[in-house]
Amino acid sequence: MDTDAARVEPRIERSQTGVDYAQGELKLPRATKDGCQFVTDWYLNHLLQGNVKVCNIGTGSDTVTAKGAWVNTTPDIHMQIPDGRVVFPMALEVNIDDWSDDQDLEMLLAFANSLDETPGSGTSQTVLNMNNKFLARTGVTIESEVGSITALSGRYQEIWRTNGTFGANPAAGSNEDGAPTRFIYEARHLAPTACIVGPSELTLHVGKTTFEYFARLVFVELLTSPAL
Repeated sequence: MDTDAARVEPRIERSQTGVDYAQGELKLPRATKDGCQFVTDWYLNHLLQGNVKVCNIGTGSDTVTAKGAWVNTTPDIHMQIPDGRVVFPMALEVNIDDWSDDQDLEMLLAFANSLDETPGSGTSQTVLNMNNKFLARTGVTIESEVGSITALSGRYQEIWRTNGTFGANPAAGSNEDGAPTRFIYEARHLAPTACIVGPSELTLHVGKTTFEYFARLVFVELLTSPAL
């Protein structure tokens, strides 16, 4: 046997764009531009290929007004996920800008197989791509301050919940004494995520007397086929 004939020409793609699952093809191993092979984790790979999306609800100094007391038909944030799309919630951050009183706070992030495509009197929010090389390339619709939806139903699941019990003497026109003002759901660390296959909807409800806030919702969005 001629051992010299056993040489194999290595083939590697020098790229940092990530594997494009949408093409459904076998891919060459990835490497940096100088030829060092590397493997990205699931999230970073989707970030590189433009599948990680963000929605900022309230920007700059322009806050959003919470809906007030918890009612299951008036979400503070409502995402419509149509047929043909799948969403993986990755992070949610809510920053309270101005408390109004000492009423206890509760936040609930949930989803279901139902889909209300005509919510009442919501404020449309912009979805952006967290890889700014790309346009949003999104099929979902996100609204805040929604006046009414049909209550979630069908395989209803609650992903994340947080709450707080506050003192009786809030500082007038400012934060409640000692109250936290930043609440975070983070699927990449300790919190679970979900695979939400459209048609479905995702909601955030905030139960508390009306106050001002900012929020940021981060999610991976894919075409259902060939992703699943």
